[in-house]
Amino acid sequence: MSNPEPLRGQPLSPGETTLLRYLTQGYTVAGLALRLGTRAATVRRRAERARRKLGATTLDHAVQLYAQQQAAARPR
Repeated sequence: MSNPEPLRGQPLSPGETTLLRYLTQGYTVAGLALRLGTRAATVRRRAERARRKLGATTLDHAVQLYAQQQAAARPR
């Protein structure tokens, strides 16, 4: 099996950004799959890709990093 971490530092896709935005709002993977009209496995696959791009160790960590990035990007 190849090392899945080479995605670190790549920009998030629009779909990954949407997924993380909903996860910061408290959606579960299953709830998000229903909202987006897709399967939970698809949501998990996209979430894993976003996690790797952010260099996070877990999905919760990825959501936290995304939220921090968004807060830092807001104009003051």
